[in-house]
Amino acid sequence: MYPLSRREAMQLLAASSLLIQDKPSKRVPKYVVRDGKIQFHCTAGYPARWQQVYQNTIDHFAGKWGRVGPTNIFLIENTDWDQEKRTEVETRQLEQSQQELKRVYCELQGHGLRSEHLDWQTGNHWTSWNNRPARIMITMTMSPFQDPMQFVIGPIHEYNHALQTVHGYGQEAIDGNQMGHALWTGPAWWREGSSVLVAALYSYQHPDLFDQLGKPYTWGRFSSEMNRNLELFQQAQTPLRDGSTHDDWQRLEKQNLVHPVVYAGGSVACAMLLKRAGSLENFMNFYPLVPQLGWQKAFEQHFQIGLDAFYKEFAAEAAAARVQRRSEPAKDNWFGFLKTIP
Repeated sequence: MYPLSRREAMQLLAASSLLIQDKPSKRVPKYVVRDGKIQFHCTAGYPARWQQVYQNTIDHFAGKWGRVGPTNIFLIENTDWDQEKRTEVETRQLEQSQQELKRVYCELQGHGLRSEHLDWQTGNHWTSWNNRPARIMITMTMSPFQDPMQFVIGPIHEYNHALQTVHGYGQEAIDGNQMGHALWTGPAWWREGSSVLVAALYSYQHPDLFDQLGKPYTWGRFSSEMNRNLELFQQAQTPLRDGSTHDDWQRLEKQNLVHPVVYAGGSVACAMLLKRAGSLENFMNFYPLVPQLGWQKAFEQHFQIGLDAFYKEFAAEAAAARVQRRSEPAKDNWFGFLKTIP
């Protein structure tokens, strides 16, 4: 459910100079928000079944919220996937295929990105982007032998980042050289927390996405994970607003608090915002407001609360919420409203 390791993600983004343009530009990146091209790139011999599950998930989610793009999705098989040992020839062939895909990735990403910056270790899942030309990149190295559900949950999480990206750029953002800043894409807790929540809720609401896996994402798992997120955030004893900026991320990383605050705390905060919104559709309707208003003004208009007031309200609610155990009545679950929310 979670993307590239925090340190690796920051190093990759810094190395590829993707977050901030060197000079202001009058040209708004021409991302497409409804009928964008989505193209898949796979290592040679990538298991067809798992490519299909992943692609079905993207098509399902994008069909609801918009095919943003152009989006390039890289599905990477690594040599440590197989439960049985590969031959030396098969290993060399796969490694060669990976190198070829890394060259494609760097060509598409641009900005002089070199393949040595790409560390495609098994278990990672992340999104990056390019402004000129406008392009979204999603990379997946998850092994189906480790966690098959990530072939559904993972792409929704990453595609939500794509939605954040294409709606995070407006003319004012370009003119002010604020590409990628929290003013337009939102605080770190929002970017990751909303992706965690939306991926989990959408997976729970659409069990058909798991037909090929034979095991749906149940309410029990959804509730258990969100209550675990509440517990992690409470134990961190760190305010949500401390997980807002890139600098915050680096400070939290040194304390091993990125996941408890940014991901776990962010998902709990977004659950409470979803309760305000009343439905997932209304929650997602926030995105189109950002290009014109900027993230904070869009937040305050859409959720009908000032950001500072929300931080205060959330701190009180998160502190008072009780972690729900599976053996306890569902009606007492702070998170129970999501069982039937449309």
